Amino acid sequence: MLAGARADEPSGGRHGDRMPTPLTPVAGVPSLVRALDALRCSETVDGGLLAGPEMRHGRHGGTVAELLAAGDFAWSAPATGPAESALKAIERLDSWPILLTTGDHALLSAQTVDGFCAAASAQDADLTVGLAPHRLVAERFPALKRTRLRFADAAYCGTNLFYLRSPKAARAIAFWVNVQANRKRPWRILGRLGWRTLAAYACGRLSVDGALAALSRLTDCALGWVAVEDPLAAIDVDSAADLAVAEGILECRSRSC
Repeated sequence: MLAGARADEPSGGRHGDRMPTPLTPVAGVPSLVRALDALRCSETVDGGLLAGPEMRHGRHGGTVAELLAAGDFAWSAPATGPAESALKAIERLDSWPILLTTGDHALLSAQTVDGFCAAASAQDADLTVGLAPHRLVAERFPALKRTRLRFADAAYCGTNLFYLRSPKAARAIAFWVNVQANRKRPWRILGRLGWRTLAAYACGRLSVDGALAALSRLTDCALGWVAVEDPLAAIDVDSAADLAVAEGILECRSRSC
């Protein structure tokens, strides 16, 4: 699980104390605690590794120490960014398959984890990504703006769920590292993807399968995808709007208990 902070992250929360986003309280409980609870309650996940956050003094470090006390999850210091942290964690785990997710996934549920892993394990791919149909997300949260990937067959939102079946999946993560490194020089990324593929996407003629096939050739790693029908899987807490939505959902659940 990725639980660090970007190097340029200003505060990671609305409280101004420079905490990493995964430690942002969501309805009174840090996002990382909620996400880790979902993994621990799933039938698929059996321990793992927290890639961050930094072990600091005070309540931040105390929260991380409490999470590690059970012994089923180990900890490693985060790298310079999420992609680098993921690659570092994969190299340390070196056991397959691996479920990769993020610590700001406050609404993640054990049922979603198990459903995603079951569907992804049936894919003949080195790395499988979970995509939530944008239609379902928009129906559930009509006022919330979500980044959508517009393909010829449908539009999707990311879920921060990745199923790594084999060591070849590290090649796709390494490509992600390169993309992150060149995010201020987008022409380098565009050139590698190929103008024909980009033109097809811009014109709405590129399917999900077509996009992943192009990326598979580029990374020498077979990429696949599965639809995640739970719209909550598309919500993280890396913005004030998303945080407000997550807190509203969790507080509603608490009142109905």
